[in-house]
Amino acid sequence: MQGHTPELLSAEQMQAVDRRAAESGVDTYTLMQAAGRAVANQVLAIAPRAPVITILVGTGNNGGDGYIAATELSRLGCDVMIIGLAREPRAGSDAARAKASCSSPDIRIAADVERLPDDVVSRMETSDVIVDALFGAGLARPISGSYRLLIQQLAKVQKTSDVHVLAVDLPSGLDGNSLIPQDVAVHADSTVTFFRYKLAHIVSSGRQQCGDIVLCQIGLTRRHLQSDVAYIRLNSPLDFVEHLPVLAVDTHKYTRGAVLVRGGPMECTGAARLSADAALRCGAGLVSLATRGNALAINAAHLTAVMLAVCDDNDDWLQLLEDTRWRVAVLGPGNGVDQATRDAVLAALSSTLSCVLDADALSCWQEHRESLYATLRNARQTPVLTPHAGEFECLFGDDQSTPQGVATKIARAQAASARTGSVIVFKGADTVVASPDGRVSINNNAPPWLATAGAGDVLAGIIAALIAQGMPSFEASLAAVWVHGEAAVNLCCPMTAEQLAPAAADVLSGLLS
Repeated sequence: MQGHTPELLSAEQMQAVDRRAAESGVDTYTLMQAAGRAVANQVLAIAPRAPVITILVGTGNNGGDGYIAATELSRLGCDVMIIGLAREPRAGSDAARAKASCSSPDIRIAADVERLPDDVVSRMETSDVIVDALFGAGLARPISGSYRLLIQQLAKVQKTSDVHVLAVDLPSGLDGNSLIPQDVAVHADSTVTFFRYKLAHIVSSGRQQCGDIVLCQIGLTRRHLQSDVAYIRLNSPLDFVEHLPVLAVDTHKYTRGAVLVRGGPMECTGAARLSADAALRCGAGLVSLATRGNALAINAAHLTAVMLAVCDDNDDWLQLLEDTRWRVAVLGPGNGVDQATRDAVLAALSSTLSCVLDADALSCWQEHRESLYATLRNARQTPVLTPHAGEFECLFGDDQSTPQGVATKIARAQAASARTGSVIVFKGADTVVASPDGRVSINNNAPPWLATAGAGDVLAGIIAALIAQGMPSFEASLAAVWVHGEAAVNLCCPMTAEQLAPAAADVLSGLLS
């Protein structure tokens, strides 16, 4: 997704944009013509050599885009056929106007057929490109009748041929508000969308339906967005680059920020080392690993620039927290799911340090959540919590103030952030970063091979390093999540977590330069 603009829109928000455009005097049919031409251009980019094109059209605006695209492709000499239903677009609508102006041949199918005509099936099987212009992003009702048959037949054709399926705006059957595909939904090879990316393009529940996404501008502008809406954004350097640390001439290691990482038992030392190494490589001036005495030799054998401090119990931890050099504490990686970890977390949150909580620091609260919530809300600095789905369930699974279900990942992150007064980094293929002040971003540059043991420990260290250097918690989290994903992209597959910190440092260096 190159050259993106950062706002992500739900179906309702996009409909509001369309209404504002119409109210401001924009000719909506002109917008439809631009959208249809964009679809046609994308078809030709997919199959430039006299392709056989079949366009599946509905009765709404998506169908109108399909009619415009058919007209344009026919004008250019392509073999185009439209497949639609017996229903007509609403009289006087832009879609009706587009249909009336379309000279391409079409096949009409009765709405209540029990099987598709043979000529329809044959046409779909011999097409180079099939354009899905059946339904728009706002479809909420179940798909039935001949529409369902068409989508089912399309799935069969995809299994037996090399046809490329191009969706208009969103694949039909993917709800642009709930962000969940129906039981029958188009699985597109690519999707062409307009003005802004939609939330359903980015979240993992819909992303796999969309294929490659192409964003086209059709005449709408930023002024058609609502000024009083806090839009969810697509995470990009545009949102954090101005907050990245800049070194002064008189900078020394303490002004660059010191990070304290809490280690765990002797048999679980690697995770904390990954966090500590990442914090040091990504710019913290000083990093110390608080290690059990019996793990001191193991950690010393693996570390050089990262310092070590013996920490066998909570008294040792409290003493370390009193050192005014530390700016950030990282707790959780390899710490153990036990009372000692809970005590250490509460102590760190009650100190003057910023805290990054990951892994075991998130998984040990199932029977003690309220004490954690209260301490998080009262923390002097904004904490950062970095749960994956399982850890999120441990923290908020039956909290009635936090919505339930996969479909509401964004809403759940927002509610958890408000509930705890913390930045929530809800990890996954579509990592959601939510701030207590209501700002939300979704990250989409993480490749599948980032799902490897220890990757989250590295992320916690990167976040800590950026906060230690003066970045606000939310912007530091945005930057770390994006850098983390970009580092994995640069490493390619396969990779291990040990490779991530050096690669992340390279990405940061590129941003800073």
